[in-house]
Amino acid sequence: MNANEQHEYMCPHCNHINEIEHDCIRNMYKEQYTKCSECGANLEIVPADGIGDQINLVVSVAAPDNAIS
Repeated sequence: MNANEQHEYMCPHCNHINEIEHDCIRNMYKEQYTKCSECGANLEIVPADGIGDQINLVVSVAAPDNAIS
């Protein structure tokens, strides 16, 4: 997998397509937090193993107590 690869994910709040760099994906199956670049919603991203060397990103709106400032 190319280390400079961009992974796309859809914001579950506004459906905007966001990107995250492969290097920003740290621990598989651990929650990571970011904001949507369009609506600013606090998002929780969980990277998971996909089919054949692919990475699935499970994205949800973060709980208020996990929101980043």
